[in-house]
Amino acid sequence: MAIDFGNRTVGLAVSDEDQSMVFGRGVIRDYKSLAGLFAKIKELCLKEKVIGVVMGLPAGKEGEETFQTERIRGIGEKLDEFLVDIPVEFEDESFTSFEADEYLAEIRRVRGRDRKQMEDELAAVIILKRFLELEG
Repeated sequence: MAIDFGNRTVGLAVSDEDQSMVFGRGVIRDYKSLAGLFAKIKELCLKEKVIGVVMGLPAGKEGEETFQTERIRGIGEKLDEFLVDIPVEFEDESFTSFEADEYLAEIRRVRGRDRKQMEDELAAVIILKRFLELEG
């Protein structure tokens, strides 16, 4: 499972059992707490029989670590503790939102909140695809 973690929405994606195809699984939006968010992520992990989670890790323009990098890494470490038997890893998420936005601009005329949600979900798809390509 891949997670594109944002302040208000979290994009999700999973792969098939062979890890050859990646599918978006929507977004979790306006979560009230990390505990509530983690519970929803765990529920999806169990439903989809997830064996690992990869979180998109933001970096600065020069690839340097930023406050946001540290924040997301900390959240990922807490999620790793919460999920117990499902390891959490990190993948560079550089330009995934940009790629998702460009793709959506080519195929659809979606605007506003719907577009942002689709962008977050597609960014998670791109993160997972990149991760699986590097692992494979």
